[in-house]
Amino acid sequence: MKKIKIANLRRTVPVSVTGTACSLLCKHCNAHYLKHMMNVNNVNDIPDGTKSILVSGGSTKDGKVPVLNRMNEIRKLKEKGYKLNFHVGLVDEEEAMEISKIADAISFDFVGDNETIKYVYNLNKRVEDYIRTFEALKKYTDSVYPHITVGLNCGKITHEFKAIDILSRYVQKKVVFIVFIPTEGTAFERCPVPNLKDVEDVFAYARKKFSCDLNLGCMYPTGSHRDEIAMAAIKNGFNLITQPSKRIVEYLEKEGYQIEYSDECCVL
Repeated sequence: MKKIKIANLRRTVPVSVTGTACSLLCKHCNAHYLKHMMNVNNVNDIPDGTKSILVSGGSTKDGKVPVLNRMNEIRKLKEKGYKLNFHVGLVDEEEAMEISKIADAISFDFVGDNETIKYVYNLNKRVEDYIRTFEALKKYTDSVYPHITVGLNCGKITHEFKAIDILSRYVQKKVVFIVFIPTEGTAFERCPVPNLKDVEDVFAYARKKFSCDLNLGCMYPTGSHRDEIAMAAIKNGFNLITQPSKRIVEYLEKEGYQIEYSDECCVL
Protein backbone atom coordinates (compact mmCIF):
# COMPACT_ATOMS: atom_id res chain seq x y z
CA MET A 1 0.00 0.00 0.00
CA LYS A 2 1.24 3.49 -0.87
CA LYS A 3 1.94 5.67 2.17
CA ILE A 4 1.97 9.43 2.60
CA LYS A 5 1.97 11.89 5.49
CA ILE A 6 -0.19 14.99 5.83
CA ALA A 7 0.86 17.79 8.18
CA ASN A 8 -1.62 20.34 9.50
CA LEU A 9 -0.02 22.99 11.66
CA ARG A 10 -2.56 23.33 14.45
CA ARG A 11 -0.10 22.53 17.24
CA THR A 12 2.93 24.56 16.12
CA VAL A 13 3.18 28.27 16.94
CA PRO A 14 5.63 30.53 15.02
CA VAL A 15 7.57 32.89 17.29
CA SER A 16 9.67 35.82 16.09
CA VAL A 17 12.80 36.77 18.03
CA THR A 18 12.82 40.20 16.33
CA GLY A 19 9.13 41.08 16.43
CA THR A 20 8.26 42.58 13.04
CA ALA A 21 11.76 43.98 12.44
CA CYS A 22 14.02 42.80 9.61
CA SER A 23 17.16 44.44 8.24
CA LEU A 24 17.12 42.71 4.84
CA LEU A 25 13.52 43.28 3.69
CA CYS A 26 13.86 40.65 0.97
CA LYS A 27 11.98 41.24 -2.26
CA HIS A 28 9.68 38.24 -1.80
CA CYS A 29 8.75 38.91 1.85
CA ASN A 30 9.49 42.50 2.99
CA ALA A 31 8.86 41.38 6.61
CA HIS A 32 5.23 40.59 5.71
CA TYR A 33 5.25 37.11 7.25
CA LEU A 34 6.68 38.36 10.56
CA LYS A 35 3.33 40.04 11.22
CA HIS A 36 1.72 36.63 11.60
CA MET A 37 4.20 35.39 14.21
CA MET A 38 3.99 35.73 17.97
CA ASN A 39 6.55 38.11 19.44
CA VAL A 40 9.04 36.30 21.68
CA ASN A 41 8.11 38.83 24.40
CA ASN A 42 4.57 37.40 24.47
CA VAL A 43 5.31 33.68 24.79
CA ASN A 44 3.19 33.46 27.94
CA ASP A 45 0.24 33.78 25.54
CA ILE A 46 1.00 30.53 23.69
CA PRO A 47 -2.32 28.67 23.28
CA ASP A 48 -3.10 25.55 25.26
CA GLY A 49 -2.46 22.38 23.29
CA THR A 50 0.63 23.73 21.53
CA LYS A 51 3.28 21.04 21.05
CA SER A 52 6.05 22.87 19.26
CA ILE A 53 7.48 26.27 18.40
CA LEU A 54 8.96 27.54 15.14
CA VAL A 55 11.70 29.89 16.37
CA SER A 56 12.21 32.42 13.58
CA GLY A 57 12.33 36.16 12.98
CA GLY A 58 13.74 38.85 10.76
CA SER A 59 17.31 38.81 9.49
CA THR A 60 20.32 40.93 10.29
CA LYS A 61 22.13 42.60 7.39
CA ASP A 62 24.43 39.58 7.09
CA GLY A 63 21.55 37.12 6.69
CA LYS A 64 21.32 35.75 10.22
CA VAL A 65 18.18 35.27 12.31
CA PRO A 66 19.59 36.41 15.70
CA VAL A 67 18.11 33.64 17.83
CA LEU A 68 21.04 33.61 20.26
CA ASN A 69 20.10 37.14 21.38
CA ARG A 70 16.90 35.73 22.88
CA MET A 71 18.20 32.41 24.11
CA ASN A 72 16.99 32.97 27.68
CA GLU A 73 13.39 33.18 26.49
CA ILE A 74 13.89 30.25 24.12
CA ARG A 75 15.31 28.05 26.87
CA LYS A 76 12.21 28.73 28.95
CA LEU A 77 10.09 27.41 26.07
CA LYS A 78 12.22 24.27 26.00
CA GLU A 79 11.82 23.86 29.77
CA LYS A 80 8.04 23.99 29.33
CA GLY A 81 8.27 20.93 27.11
CA TYR A 82 7.81 22.44 23.66
CA LYS A 83 9.75 20.99 20.75
CA LEU A 84 11.78 23.66 18.98
CA ASN A 85 12.28 24.03 15.22
CA PHE A 86 14.83 26.78 14.54
CA HIS A 87 14.90 28.87 11.35
CA VAL A 88 18.39 30.30 11.59
CA GLY A 89 19.70 31.82 8.37
CA LEU A 90 23.48 32.12 8.00
CA VAL A 91 25.33 31.26 11.21
CA ASP A 92 28.93 30.46 12.09
CA GLU A 93 30.16 27.25 13.69
CA GLU A 94 30.00 28.51 17.29
CA GLU A 95 26.41 29.65 16.79
CA ALA A 96 25.54 26.34 15.14
CA MET A 97 26.92 24.49 18.17
CA GLU A 98 24.89 26.57 20.65
CA ILE A 99 21.65 26.26 18.69
CA SER A 100 22.06 22.50 18.26
CA LYS A 101 22.13 22.02 22.04
CA ILE A 102 18.39 22.69 22.35
CA ALA A 103 17.05 22.35 18.78
CA ASP A 104 14.77 19.45 17.92
CA ALA A 105 14.99 20.51 14.27
CA ILE A 106 16.75 23.19 12.24
CA SER A 107 15.15 24.52 9.06
CA PHE A 108 17.69 26.12 6.74
CA ASP A 109 16.74 27.99 3.57
CA PHE A 110 19.27 27.00 0.92
CA VAL A 111 19.91 29.02 -2.25
CA GLY A 112 22.04 27.66 -5.07
CA ASP A 113 22.80 30.77 -7.13
CA ASN A 114 24.87 33.86 -6.29
CA GLU A 115 22.82 36.31 -8.35
CA THR A 116 19.56 35.09 -6.78
CA ILE A 117 21.02 35.56 -3.29
CA LYS A 118 22.05 39.13 -4.04
CA TYR A 119 18.93 40.17 -5.96
CA VAL A 120 16.21 38.57 -3.84
CA TYR A 121 17.73 38.84 -0.38
CA ASN A 122 19.58 42.15 -0.86
CA LEU A 123 22.47 40.20 0.63
CA ASN A 124 26.17 40.34 -0.21
CA LYS A 125 26.76 36.60 0.29
CA ARG A 126 27.54 33.67 -1.97
CA VAL A 127 26.52 30.03 -2.31
CA GLU A 128 29.71 29.11 -0.45
CA ASP A 129 28.36 30.92 2.62
CA TYR A 130 25.23 28.77 2.53
CA ILE A 131 27.31 25.62 2.17
CA ARG A 132 29.50 26.70 5.09
CA THR A 133 26.48 27.25 7.35
CA PHE A 134 24.89 23.97 6.29
CA GLU A 135 28.07 22.03 7.03
CA ALA A 136 28.46 23.74 10.41
CA LEU A 137 24.92 22.81 11.39
CA LYS A 138 25.36 19.24 10.15
CA LYS A 139 28.51 18.93 12.26
CA TYR A 140 26.49 19.28 15.47
CA THR A 141 23.13 17.70 14.62
CA ASP A 142 21.65 15.42 12.00
CA SER A 143 18.28 17.14 12.36
CA VAL A 144 19.03 19.84 9.77
CA TYR A 145 16.40 20.10 7.05
CA PRO A 146 17.26 22.24 4.02
CA HIS A 147 14.39 24.17 2.41
CA ILE A 148 14.42 25.05 -1.28
CA THR A 149 12.01 27.71 -2.57
CA VAL A 150 10.85 27.02 -6.12
CA GLY A 151 10.50 30.27 -8.08
CA LEU A 152 12.23 32.32 -5.39
CA ASN A 153 13.39 34.92 -7.93
CA CYS A 154 10.11 36.51 -9.04
CA GLY A 155 8.58 33.16 -9.97
CA LYS A 156 11.46 32.17 -12.27
CA ILE A 157 13.61 29.07 -12.02
CA THR A 158 17.14 30.29 -11.31
CA HIS A 159 18.76 28.43 -8.42
CA GLU A 160 16.67 25.32 -7.79
CA PHE A 161 18.50 22.68 -9.84
CA LYS A 162 21.86 23.97 -8.61
CA ALA A 163 20.64 23.80 -5.00
CA ILE A 164 19.47 20.21 -5.51
CA ASP A 165 22.81 19.25 -7.07
CA ILE A 166 24.75 20.71 -4.14
CA LEU A 167 22.56 19.24 -1.40
CA SER A 168 22.48 15.82 -3.04
CA ARG A 169 26.18 15.47 -2.18
CA TYR A 170 25.26 15.16 1.50
CA VAL A 171 23.33 12.53 3.43
CA GLN A 172 19.89 13.99 4.09
CA LYS A 173 16.99 12.86 6.26
CA LYS A 174 14.43 15.19 4.69
CA VAL A 175 14.48 18.01 2.16
CA VAL A 176 11.60 20.49 2.16
CA PHE A 177 10.30 22.29 -0.91
CA ILE A 178 8.18 25.41 -0.78
CA VAL A 179 6.89 27.49 -3.69
CA PHE A 180 7.06 31.26 -4.22
CA ILE A 181 3.89 33.19 -3.32
CA PRO A 182 3.41 36.66 -4.88
CA THR A 183 2.79 38.69 -1.72
CA GLU A 184 1.10 42.07 -1.49
CA GLY A 185 3.35 44.85 -0.27
CA THR A 186 6.54 43.29 -1.58
CA ALA A 187 8.74 44.09 -4.58
CA PHE A 188 7.57 40.80 -6.10
CA GLU A 189 3.83 41.28 -5.58
CA ARG A 190 3.18 41.41 -9.35
CA CYS A 191 5.39 38.43 -10.17
CA PRO A 192 3.62 35.30 -11.42
CA VAL A 193 3.19 32.06 -9.52
CA PRO A 194 5.86 29.68 -10.87
CA ASN A 195 4.84 27.82 -14.02
CA LEU A 196 3.40 24.41 -13.08
CA LYS A 197 5.62 22.61 -15.60
CA ASP A 198 8.67 24.23 -14.00
CA VAL A 199 7.53 23.13 -10.55
CA GLU A 200 6.94 19.59 -11.81
CA ASP A 201 10.41 19.52 -13.38
CA VAL A 202 12.05 20.62 -10.14
CA PHE A 203 10.11 18.05 -8.10
CA ALA A 204 10.96 15.27 -10.58
CA TYR A 205 14.65 16.19 -10.51
CA ALA A 206 14.63 16.25 -6.70
CA ARG A 207 13.09 12.81 -6.54
CA LYS A 208 15.76 11.55 -8.94
CA LYS A 209 18.64 13.06 -6.96
CA PHE A 210 17.52 12.43 -3.38
CA SER A 211 16.89 9.08 -1.73
CA CYS A 212 15.57 10.74 1.45
CA ASP A 213 12.07 11.92 2.31
CA LEU A 214 10.80 14.92 0.35
CA ASN A 215 8.28 17.26 1.97
CA LEU A 216 6.01 19.88 0.44
CA GLY A 217 6.14 22.54 3.14
CA CYS A 218 3.44 24.96 4.23
CA MET A 219 4.44 27.92 2.05
CA TYR A 220 2.93 27.49 -1.40
CA PRO A 221 0.23 29.41 -3.29
CA THR A 222 -3.47 29.18 -2.51
CA GLY A 223 -6.49 28.31 -4.66
CA SER A 224 -6.20 26.10 -7.73
CA HIS A 225 -2.42 26.58 -7.77
CA ARG A 226 -2.21 24.88 -4.40
CA ASP A 227 -3.96 21.73 -5.61
CA GLU A 228 -1.84 21.60 -8.77
CA ILE A 229 1.38 21.92 -6.79
CA ALA A 230 0.28 19.30 -4.26
CA MET A 231 -0.59 16.91 -7.10
CA ALA A 232 2.81 17.50 -8.68
CA ALA A 233 4.45 16.59 -5.36
CA ILE A 234 2.32 13.46 -4.96
CA LYS A 235 3.01 12.26 -8.51
CA ASN A 236 6.74 12.71 -7.99
CA GLY A 237 6.84 10.56 -4.88
CA PHE A 238 6.90 13.20 -2.15
CA ASN A 239 6.49 11.69 1.30
CA LEU A 240 4.63 14.52 3.02
CA ILE A 241 2.19 17.24 1.97
CA THR A 242 1.53 20.15 4.30
CA GLN A 243 -2.01 21.51 4.65
CA PRO A 244 -3.51 20.15 1.44
CA SER A 245 -7.09 20.92 0.47
CA LYS A 246 -9.96 18.54 1.13
CA ARG A 247 -9.93 17.70 -2.58
CA ILE A 248 -6.34 16.43 -2.36
CA VAL A 249 -7.11 14.34 0.71
CA GLU A 250 -10.09 12.82 -1.07
CA TYR A 251 -7.88 12.01 -4.06
CA LEU A 252 -5.36 10.23 -1.83
CA GLU A 253 -8.09 8.23 -0.13
CA LYS A 254 -9.60 7.26 -3.49
CA GLU A 255 -6.19 6.15 -4.78
CA GLY A 256 -5.72 3.89 -1.77
CA TYR A 257 -2.96 5.77 0.04
CA GLN A 258 -2.39 4.97 3.69
CA ILE A 259 -2.40 8.44 5.24
CA GLU A 260 -0.55 9.34 8.43
CA TYR A 261 -1.55 12.67 9.98
CA SER A 262 0.57 15.15 11.94
CA ASP A 263 -0.48 18.42 13.60
CA GLU A 264 2.96 20.07 13.73
CA CYS A 265 5.65 21.52 11.41
CA CYS A 266 6.46 19.08 8.63
CA VAL A 267 10.05 18.52 9.84
CA LEU A 268 8.79 17.48 13.27
